[in-house]
Amino acid sequence: MNIRLSFLLVAVLLIFGGTFLIIQLRPTPSESLDRPWLYRIDDSSIVHIEVSNAGLTSSFDRKPGSLKWVIQGETEDVPVALSGWSGTPLLLSGPQVTRVLASEISNPATYGLDPPASVVKVTERSGLSYEFHMGSITPDGKNQYAYLVGDPQLFTVPEIWARVINQLALEPPYPRLYDIGVADTLIHIGVDYDGFAVDYESGPGAEEWLISGDEDGPVAEDTWAELFPLINNPPVVRVLASPNEDISVYGLDPPVTSARVTLEGGEFSDFYLGEVTEDGQERYGRRRGLNDIYTVPADWAKVIEELASQPHYAVTSP
Repeated sequence: MNIRLSFLLVAVLLIFGGTFLIIQLRPTPSESLDRPWLYRIDDSSIVHIEVSNAGLTSSFDRKPGSLKWVIQGETEDVPVALSGWSGTPLLLSGPQVTRVLASEISNPATYGLDPPASVVKVTERSGLSYEFHMGSITPDGKNQYAYLVGDPQLFTVPEIWARVINQLALEPPYPRLYDIGVADTLIHIGVDYDGFAVDYESGPGAEEWLISGDEDGPVAEDTWAELFPLINNPPVVRVLASPNEDISVYGLDPPVTSARVTLEGGEFSDFYLGEVTEDGQERYGRRRGLNDIYTVPADWAKVIEELASQPHYAVTSP
């Protein structure tokens, strides 16, 4: 399975709030009697989640007195994107194990548990925490070895469930200036900046893109191969906690730059870029239809604006 298909699977599971996963993994009544839970808590009582995998760690907190979750940042917390978070507390409220393999683990390294491949910590509002480790995938590829800290038993959990949880560390659900899901196909981006208005549209070939501006022509393939991932994954550095109602102070009324991205099927999003932040490292931005004011990396904003000011035409032979 390639990376894109793997991400697609993860996105589907999270978008539907874990419902698909729960249904698929729901045991028959006879199986349920034989399959214990790694632990069981009320998902509404979870206030902190921390996931470490492949050298990466992401921590998530629920705001006191609310249902809002944030990703812990170095300087300030960032709200989670609901499209990538929905159902996560439910998935971690009661992981049911596939099998109990041993009453005690004699050699954790044999199962990839010393050191573990993943470490997950879940904390309730009472302060009670659960920590479990996940190791290697079982030979049949369907499960992953795991154990709960404080419990000597060796368990297996569904590999598909473990993959979803690990993804929280690998690809935290940060908000985006516009939404392009892993299952979506970008077919157009148009940018209006500094008097230039240029459109890029996918052509008839699988990798072919065409430019429509003062001149029409194909996109430089080598340059586009570098730019496309940046366009396809719009970053957000911060979400302003208390934005000024007068968005002109951010250079967003009118905006410095206007752009539209269109997905296969016709769904589109309009977004805007404004002025540079005081430190010069970020640019203000917002998405049409939303009140949130974001900041994005200034370098990324420059890439978007140069799509219009410096169109990336393919060099044609004379």
